[in-house]
Order: sequence, then C-alpha cells, then structure tokens
Amino acid sequence: MSEASSGARLRWATEEDNEALIDLVRQCPMQGDFHLFFDRSPDYFALSRIQGAGARVAVIEASEPGRLAAAAALASYPHCHVNGQVLPAFYACDLRVAPDQRRKGYVRRLHDFLTEWGVSQGGALGFMAVLAQNRAMDSILGGQQGRHIYRPVGTMANFTVQFLLPRRAIPGITIRRATERDVPEMVELWNRVNGAKQFAPRWSEKHVTAAIEQAPGLALDQYWLAYRQSRLVGLCATWDQSSFKRMTVLGYGPTIRRIRPWYNLVSSGLGLAPIPQPGALLNYFYVTQICAETPRDLRALYTAIYNENRKKGYHFFDTMLDRQDPLISALNGFMAPSVDIRLFAMDPLERFGDQPLDSRPAYFDPSTV
Repeated sequence: MSEASSGARLRWATEEDNEALIDLVRQCPMQGDFHLFFDRSPDYFALSRIQGAGARVAVIEASEPGRLAAAAALASYPHCHVNGQVLPAFYACDLRVAPDQRRKGYVRRLHDFLTEWGVSQGGALGFMAVLAQNRAMDSILGGQQGRHIYRPVGTMANFTVQFLLPRRAIPGITIRRATERDVPEMVELWNRVNGAKQFAPRWSEKHVTAAIEQAPGLALDQYWLAYRQSRLVGLCATWDQSSFKRMTVLGYGPTIRRIRPWYNLVSSGLGLAPIPQPGALLNYFYVTQICAETPRDLRALYTAIYNENRKKGYHFFDTMLDRQDPLISALNGFMAPSVDIRLFAMDPLERFGDQPLDSRPAYFDPSTV
C-alpha cells in the first residue's frame, strides 16, 4: 500500500470494489476499427481469475467515496518461454485510468507497484500490451518515468475475422475436436513449436486440465486439432466469454463504416449476423491458444472454425498473431481488419540488457485482455 502526495491511496482491490471496477472499464472505451467498451458485469474478477496464477488487482482511489481513479492487474506465469529459456514471469494488464484522473502519474505508480510485487513473487521479468495508437504511454515506455526498464518485444496484430461466404476446406489436412486422449500429444506440439516464441507459457498435462477447469465457457472439446495424415500439426481453442465479458459497440472506424452497408445487405441474404448499430452488443468469440507448424496448418483450422460458426449469430471471431510470425499469412484472403498492439517486457532486474527480446515472434493471448 502507498500514499501519493495528493492523498490518492493505492491498495489491492477487494470484492467490494466490483461495481467501481466495472464502472471504471465503462469510462475507458477502446478505439480502432471498432470503438467499443467491455462490459465486465456481473463479476469484474471473473476475467482476472483466468489471467494467470494468483492474479491480483491494484486500485487507486478517487476522492469521491466509492469511485476509483485507476486500476491495473498482475498475474504470475510460473513457466514462460523467454529466449529459449523457461522462466517465471508476470503479466501486467487491465490498466485503466478514469478520463478526469489522467496526467496525475497514476500509470507510473501502478506499474512500479505491480512490477515490484511481481519481482517479490519470483518473477524474472514481466510483459504488458499497449494499443499502438496509445502514444500517451510513450514517455513511460521510453524509460523517461518510473523506476523500471521497458524493452520492446514486438507488435501483435489483433484481427476481427468477419463472416461472409463459406470457405473451401484445405485439402490434405483433417480437422477434429480434442478429447482427453489427445492432451499428451497437444502438450508435446505446443512446447515444441511455441517454445520458440517469446512469453508463450510452457504447457503440461496438469496445466491444460487446470486451465480449462477454471475458465468459464471453455471445454476440452472446444480445442480444434489439425492433422496431416496421422500427425498432429496444429491446434487452437474457440472461446465464447459472453458469460463474463461482453463487447458493446460505440461506433466504427473508417474501414468498418465503409464496409458496413454492403456487408449488411449481403449478410441478410446469407443468414449472417449484421453489423449492428452503435449501442448494441457485438457477438463474438476468440480463436486463441494458437499453435501450428505452418501457415497452411493454421489456415485449415481457421477455415474449419469459420465454416462451423458462420450462421450461429456471431459477428466475428477475434484472433491475434505477431506481425513477424510467419503464421500470420494464414489469414490471407479472410475479411479481417486488425488493430496493432505493442508488446513490451518489463525488465526490473536488467537481466536482459544484452539480449534482444524482439528478434523472434511473440505469443500473446487476446482472451486475457
């Protein structure tokens, strides 16, 4: 716990802060092709509980009783791939500052507080994601404020894959859903392929089982497997999080405004969900926990998932890949506008000062945002 000179109190959140945290998220919409905010009701902490081991939320109180000026969360990744090593890391996320509380140094305070906590819990380094257009963070990320060093890891592209016509299945690749007997093979593929990606968690059979058990709306049969002949070459999960996180659209960027009229005209004849008016919900799901040997393998997974969900009332699915990851070409030909997100490492112990962290693709899970 700490006190600022202004008297703003920084502390760990409790369940009593639930409504104030939900309100804080509403005050901080995201801008991009979709202008939107996430509705985290009825339980703000539902997402926190799936972000990683021992996730905690830090808050800064506003002067008005029952209102929060800022919040951020931190979760532990006990086994995380970094430059080919498996290290304990921590994930700083869910940063929100109320619009009327900005430029008071709250971002720096929260980052310093969470980084020091992460180190105290054994983390070798941390990572965080920032929307590319959020230039207000540049002075902090450039090392001009705060006590810790931020190192660039890469630029993630967050795609919203829109539904239109059916897509032709990729020949030579078989797609099916996972069962319990597949878990050992899934773990082997994940660690072999994603072990080369920055901040990909290391999997174990116990890790997969526990992650599914604590994730509302996720089940083993929502993992999709890609086979070439009898060899597993790709996997991913589809995850509808609407029970604890919903997306309300406030408006659209130029790309979506341009395509919306003709998309809605075509979608009405194809039985697809139209892009709604501002103020309505966007129905979507995540394609996440991506692992594939080649872009073609991942394209086969995306294609099967796309065809399966075209007429189920979803507006799109959300998926994320590093801009420098060769797998990104798997989305060529899909109608998939994207928003760039910068990924940074927090290196409080200056352990990686002589090691580049942006020389290989990174892994980041959009479903934890």
